[in-house]
Amino acid sequence: MSVLTHLLPDSTNLKLENCFLDEIKTQIKLIVSAISRVVNCPVCNQPTHKIHSRYERFLADLPWADYSITLQLRVRKFFCINTECKRRIFTERLTNVTAPWARRTLRLAQRLSAIALANVMVVQQG
Repeated sequence: MSVLTHLLPDSTNLKLENCFLDEIKTQIKLIVSAISRVVNCPVCNQPTHKIHSRYERFLADLPWADYSITLQLRVRKFFCINTECKRRIFTERLTNVTAPWARRTLRLAQRLSAIALANVMVVQQG
C-alpha cells in the first residue's frame, strides 16, 4: 500500500487506512483519514485538539488508468476552545485536498476545468 500512499492528493496530511478494488465496476475506493493532531478554528484561528465527533465524506478523485477513484474521507469535528469565538464546533479543513462541501478533490476539479477550457478554445477557433 505504500505506492498508493504516494498517489493520494495530500500524502503529508492524509493516512491511507484501507483500499478496496472492484474489478467488475473498475472502481477503487480508498479509505483515508486526516492525521493532524491540532487544527485551527476557521473563524478565530485558535488551535485546538478537542475532538467533538467524526463523519465520512465521499470525494471523486483523478482516475488511475481505467479505474475510477473514490476517497472515503474520515473527517473530524472539533470544539473551538476560544470562549469569545461564535463558532463552537467546526469541521477540520483539508484545503490541499478539497473545498468545503465539495464532492471532488481539488486536483480533479482543476483537471475538469482545464478540459472544459480547452474545449471552449477549440470551439471558438473552429
